[in-house]
Amino acid sequence: MRRIAVTTALVVAAFAATHPVAAQGARAGVLLTLPTSTRALGLGDASAAAMSDEWALFASPAQLARATRFSAGLASESYLASTQLSAVAVAIPVWRGTLGIGATLLDYGSVKEITASASGLDGIETGRTVSAEDMTVQLGFAMPMSVVSGLRGGAVVEMVRTRIADLSASGLAASLGLAWSSRSGWDLAAAVQHLGDGIALGATHGALPETWRAGVAAPAMHLRRAALRPMAEVRSVRGGVASGTGAAELSWPGVLGSELIARAAYTVRGSGDDHWPLSLGAGVVMGRFSVDYAMERFTRLDQVTHRIGLRFARPPAVSSTVSAAPTATIR
Repeated sequence: MRRIAVTTALVVAAFAATHPVAAQGARAGVLLTLPTSTRALGLGDASAAAMSDEWALFASPAQLARATRFSAGLASESYLASTQLSAVAVAIPVWRGTLGIGATLLDYGSVKEITASASGLDGIETGRTVSAEDMTVQLGFAMPMSVVSGLRGGAVVEMVRTRIADLSASGLAASLGLAWSSRSGWDLAAAVQHLGDGIALGATHGALPETWRAGVAAPAMHLRRAALRPMAEVRSVRGGVASGTGAAELSWPGVLGSELIARAAYTVRGSGDDHWPLSLGAGVVMGRFSVDYAMERFTRLDQVTHRIGLRFARPPAVSSTVSAAPTATIR
């Protein structure tokens, strides 16, 4: 009996549509390059320098040290070609720093298994299904570094797994980062991510998307009751394209003690990337909980995806103080 690998075609099609440059060469773990949090997506993935929550685990390891209270987040969206993209992250203050645990899943769905007894004959359904998925699991730790005031360092270990029908492969990677905050509210962050040997799936070996990124976030500018924070970031992915993003996040108090947030970004990318340059997002913070929304558009596919995120953050202790007043209104 000969299995028709319909799932393999589905995975290749979705991968090529999302990352046309990467499809020209053998790469693995492309899921690592996708924005994970809904907030990051709304800001064009330029939020690394401004991060202070559990999602820093994926974008800026050192910024995880700013998550000084327990928090957890979940994000999900219906992605391209009927796939589903989901992510979860948790930050736990321990010892002198913060421990981060996270995972992402890109589910390519499933199709009916079809077999044929001879070449050229129509297939027969076996009653079973075959599926494919990419998954990552991250474990990180970050803490302040006493050598320079405002300096933080962090590291993340990543497990990457790919499965197509009966074939599966996994590998390990690491990410390192540094971040610094000035007394006036400026934040700088830099990281090198996804350092590893790659993954071999069957006879194919794919290199991991080693990424270099550096970002800056300016102090929040107060506009009456609102606060506007500009930020920017540059990224370079091995085997992919270089990009630069400028973004801004506007927050202002809403009704019944809530906080309303609007986000926008514009990204300049190299040729071969299908993403629309404009990113948009919004959110509302209601005490310990927050809900976020972001959208992205793929021009050649003429498809728009929508991501929803939920967060919970334990309130700070009564005796705690805000260390950087210019950025207090920005999460």
